[in-house]
Amino acid sequence: MHSVTQERNTLKKAASDFRDLIMNTEKNSLPLTLQDFPNGACGDTTLLLGHHLAELGHGKFRYYLGWRNGKSHAWLQAGTVIVDITADQFEDFDDPVFVSDRSSWHEGFAGSDQHAAHLAVFGEATEAILRSAYGAILASDK
Repeated sequence: MHSVTQERNTLKKAASDFRDLIMNTEKNSLPLTLQDFPNGACGDTTLLLGHHLAELGHGKFRYYLGWRNGKSHAWLQAGTVIVDITADQFEDFDDPVFVSDRSSWHEGFAGSDQHAAHLAVFGEATEAILRSAYGAILASDK
């Protein structure tokens, strides 16, 4: 049986590996929303990471969205577990891969559960764009 710490470490490694893949992906093969990753990329990244973690067997995550000082931010959450690989786009957060049960920083956005972190949530056109991006991201590992 895995301990909670082992599960968190495994989840953090998977999230970190996915962030590295995004960083190594040819920018022109990504949609505009991901070309300046992590800046302005939290929405699509959250959906892609949720899909990726589910594919790896980490379970289903929810897409959380919150607002602070006129800026929005999205992250993954499953129960109390927060997974965020784009928070370092903000000046007051410097952890590029965040996995934890608690975050006063995220609480500051007063985020709420919007929907499942699923590629098809915004319809077929967006799903096609995200699936193409996901393929490009995974191909960057070659």
